[in-house]
Amino acid sequence: MRKLSSENFPFSFSFISCDRSKRSSEGLVIVEEAILTKGMPNSKSKYAKNLIAYQNLKTGEYRQFWIPLLMTLNNNLKISHDRVFRR
Repeated sequence: MRKLSSENFPFSFSFISCDRSKRSSEGLVIVEEAILTKGMPNSKSKYAKNLIAYQNLKTGEYRQFWIPLLMTLNNNLKISHDRVFRR
């Protein structure tokens, strides 16, 4: 995803939403065109390492999602969660 974003090439992905403050989820979120953006610095949040920032190119919104909740990339690559765990 970083390589595609650095080349300004949009991609699609899906993830399970998670709002820790409301303790809720909206379920599966599908983003059809996005690029990754600069994330939150580690000094701002203890969760910064686990959050990925992106821009939805269809809506122009800047959002973020939890990397362990990433489900698919470009509609066909299913994510293996043992490979995305960050320490």
